[in-house]
Amino acid sequence: MQKSVLERFISKYNLGGAAESVLWNTDKKSLSTKFISDDKNVLGVVSTTEVGFEKGDYAIFDTATLRGMMGILDEDIQITVNKANDSAKSLGLRDAATKVTFVLAEPSVIPSVPDIKALPEFAIEIALDTKFMNTFVKGKNALPDVETFTVLTDDDKTQVVLGYSSSQNTNRVAFTVDLSKGDALKREVSFSARYMKDILLANKEARGGTMKVSEKGLSYVSFDIDGFKVEYYLVEIKLS
Repeated sequence: MQKSVLERFISKYNLGGAAESVLWNTDKKSLSTKFISDDKNVLGVVSTTEVGFEKGDYAIFDTATLRGMMGILDEDIQITVNKANDSAKSLGLRDAATKVTFVLAEPSVIPSVPDIKALPEFAIEIALDTKFMNTFVKGKNALPDVETFTVLTDDDKTQVVLGYSSSQNTNRVAFTVDLSKGDALKREVSFSARYMKDILLANKEARGGTMKVSEKGLSYVSFDIDGFKVEYYLVEIKLS
C-alpha cells in the first residue's frame, strides 16, 4: 500500500483539522468515511478504491496523531489490525524497518454524521476549474481573517465574494463565475471560507469539480478524481 494514497484520503476528510474523529470502514478493496466538523458547518463522505485492509469499522479519534505517526514511515507500508476478543484495538502500520501502533477508540465516542436523504433544489451549478480554485485560495490567503464567502447574483452576473457584507465598507475579494446550470440566485447565500479553501486544497489534483448552491442554505461540492469519490455539504452561515 502507498502511504501517500492514505494521506490523500485523510486530508480530504480532515480538512486542516476540521474533522479529527471519524469511523473508517473498509471491505479489503476500498476505504470510506463520513465526517462532520465540530461546528457542524461542513460534512461529507470520502471513499477510495486505492486503499483497503482487513474488513471492519475502525474508530479514529485523533487523526492528527495518526498523521504524525505515519510521517515516520516510508512510502510502502502495510496495515494490520490488532485484536482482543475479536474486537479491533489498534492498527499496526509498518514499512520495511519501522512499525507504529495506533490505538483505536470506541465507535460510540465518534460524532454521528446525519444522513442527507432529501436534498433541496439547487438553483445554480458552478464549475470548479483551475481558475476558480486558484482565485479562491489566493483570495482567502489575502484575507486570512475573513470567515465566510458569499454566492450572489447582481446585474445578471453571479459572483463569489470573500468578505461580503451589506455594508460596502469592508475588505473583500469578488470574482464573477460562469454557471454550468441555472440562471441566478434570488438571494445571497454564505458559507465557511476556511472550509472551502481546505476542500479546494485537499482536492487540488482533481480534473475538475462542481459546486451546487441552494437558496435554502446548502451547497454541495464534488470532484472528479481517479480512485476517489468525494462529496461535501456546506451549511449556510447567516451573516449578522
